[in-house]
Amino acid sequence: SFHRVAQRIQYAEEMESLWYLRQDMMAALSEVRGEVRARREMRPINELFKGLLPHAMVARPHHRFAN
Repeated sequence: SFHRVAQRIQYAEEMESLWYLRQDMMAALSEVRGEVRARREMRPINELFKGLLPHAMVARPHHRFAN
């Protein structure tokens, strides 16, 4: 699963494709490290997209996971 996601990320050609692949990456990380740690590790990746996507596509923190 993780290798398949890594390959899809490697060959993604558009920023929007990478944006949507975050969910697959989150799922793969959750399997390996647990959901709380995976969310923490995804934060810096989400930051990379700021200013590069339409505002409607930017991640908003879920109230349960804001800390």
